[in-house]
Amino acid sequence: MFNEMSIVTTAVSSFNNAALYSPYFFVVALLSAPLFFMVYLYGRDFVSRIGWNNQNMENKVSFWSVACLVIWLMIFGGNYAVIRDGISLLPVTIALGLFVSMAYVVNKAKKLGYLVKLRDKKIKWFALIALIVLAVFSAKPNLWGILLQLSAVFCGVIVGDRFNKKYSDISLNSLVFGYFSILVLMQPEFFRFGQLGNLTLVHLLAILLCGFFAVTALVTKYTNARSKIYQSAYIKLKWLFRILAILGIVLFVSTESVPVCLGLLGAVAILEMLTIYHSKQISDKLCKQSWGLLLVCFGITVICPAISLFGMFYLESLSDKIQAKDFSRLL
Repeated sequence: MFNEMSIVTTAVSSFNNAALYSPYFFVVALLSAPLFFMVYLYGRDFVSRIGWNNQNMENKVSFWSVACLVIWLMIFGGNYAVIRDGISLLPVTIALGLFVSMAYVVNKAKKLGYLVKLRDKKIKWFALIALIVLAVFSAKPNLWGILLQLSAVFCGVIVGDRFNKKYSDISLNSLVFGYFSILVLMQPEFFRFGQLGNLTLVHLLAILLCGFFAVTALVTKYTNARSKIYQSAYIKLKWLFRILAILGIVLFVSTESVPVCLGLLGAVAILEMLTIYHSKQISDKLCKQSWGLLLVCFGITVICPAISLFGMFYLESLSDKIQAKDFSRLL
């Protein structure tokens, strides 16, 4: 009555069609919910046993989150076969992000004292060979990609070892993770974000959340409350940029365009700057909470739970609990 081959073909086609519209990263996040809940309950006790406390939590989390980002970028197996254009900016942009991330990891490791143990020449050579192998695997099977990634890693190690100026961990981390969030949107097929690059509303919402928390962390850190905007002008400007942000969301969902996403995040940044500039005072807890939430969202988006766990460790170390109304007031 039924042809067995047609039944199998139909089943495979149905499975593929379901996979096209399934936010895989979101399903993984739901399956990881028990792990996240255990971290929420017992994470502080665990990290205290390995020497992490409220005084060094920011340094530890910033270092290990970017270190996990570098490892993920090298060995997650980006699909270079999807780069069909003769001229593509993706390998260059990935190399740029790898260079900055590697420089930060080396510089932070030196400040935290992790590089003291690398004085032995054998350990140094082993670490160098491991970096080369990871860089080679990160760019397979393209020789141009291999050379580019090796150069990015090598230059990042040199710059990170010799850079001695002060910088903000939260600011640099927010820029790095926000940068890679935009790269994921730029070519989702390469990062295997969405099946065949097919992005659902859940995928787009994840990208927007990462961008929103990155922008909020930067704006709340560098914008000072002055209470100098007239009330009437403040209300009109707020509604103007709210309308622009809503139009940007509609346009972004319909086009999935990187420039539209950047414009939308720019409108959100101006909204938040107006709110802070009009206020008499602003708490620095929003900056720290935004950074922690950025790590959690980014780790879920790229299916790297370790980054999410570091973000949860940091959020647990903060005395102030997260309240949605604090973020809604910025908009």
